[in-house]
Amino acid sequence: PAEPGVPAPLEQAVLDSRKGQAELSAVLGERVREAVEVLLDEHGDLLAQQAGDIAPSDIYRAAVRVIMRMVVVLFAESRDLLPRENPVYHAGYGLSGLIEELEKTAHRSGARLARGYAAWPRVLSLFRLVFAGASHPELPVPQYGGELFAPGDPESPDGLSRALALFERGGFQRQCTSDRDVHRMLELITRTKVKIRQGRAATWVPVPVDFSDLSSEYIGILYEG
Repeated sequence: PAEPGVPAPLEQAVLDSRKGQAELSAVLGERVREAVEVLLDEHGDLLAQQAGDIAPSDIYRAAVRVIMRMVVVLFAESRDLLPRENPVYHAGYGLSGLIEELEKTAHRSGARLARGYAAWPRVLSLFRLVFAGASHPELPVPQYGGELFAPGDPESPDGLSRALALFERGGFQRQCTSDRDVHRMLELITRTKVKIRQGRAATWVPVPVDFSDLSSEYIGILYEG
């Protein structure tokens, strides 16, 4: 320590880092919850018709799992665990590439986003790709498997699995999740707010989430929260 009773610079850096992670956890956690609400809202009619025998808690947990799949994919892409530099992956599957496309469309015409329904099936295809992998030479992806990406089963006795199946298949039965909705969900989980000091005051400003700077433990804490 430079002075008695004052943390050493390295210790202070660790404390500041933990405080920053805690603040980001609270803000990003709230935005994940908002993305879950968007997903539930857009599937509302489908759930009302086909999920009468599924407990609301199972429906909510399934929606959280779907949104957390997006968070984990963004984390994996930032760490090059998924081939974001591969042109086939980037243009046809990856969330980073999808965000770029949706942003361009939004700048040209927000109405086009509201009329489009191609983004959600692409996201669902990405989930299946992560779970099952691909051996095609143009798109080599390991088979990651895992409970988070396991497809839902409409015949399962588990309500969570049946709810997942509705989110995964409902978009092929009817147009229930527009490109604008997908853009909104991705915007929520890829943008956050940080407190910036301006003179004696502080203000919150929107910034991109740097997923490469997050630890896997942090992703787990976010999911549990």
